[in-house]
Amino acid sequence: MTFEELQSKLDVLKANLDKLERIPQASYEEFACDFRNVDSTLHILQTSIQALVDLGSWLVAERALATPRTSHEIFERLEEAGALPAGGAKRFAPLVGFRNRVVHLYDRIDTRRVYEVLTLHRRDLAELLDALLAAAEATPGAEP
Repeated sequence: MTFEELQSKLDVLKANLDKLERIPQASYEEFACDFRNVDSTLHILQTSIQALVDLGSWLVAERALATPRTSHEIFERLEEAGALPAGGAKRFAPLVGFRNRVVHLYDRIDTRRVYEVLTLHRRDLAELLDALLAAAEATPGAEP
């Protein structure tokens, strides 16, 4: 991945985090009463999580770690290498699982789960981004 491609993903992710803040979240009813809230949130969460997976994958390659077979393994490799805090892979695994569900089981999405991820796990996106950026800064020769 080129520096420009990586920067583009980071720009999308940062913009997405701002957009998520603007989606109505005071109550599930307020969130779910307008399909645009649900559909927007699904897309923004999916692309945000994918950008984090892409950044993690880039870090795995930059650090010449063992090739992961799954998105979950990307974060396991980074944790094993000390690039994520202990327990980080397990903590952030539900985000990857949610993204997989949106992509592959899109016809079985529970809007309450979408609201839960938006309201309870949105900060995890920013925390994972911060951890990955810190790991990138600590990686010799890497330019995030």
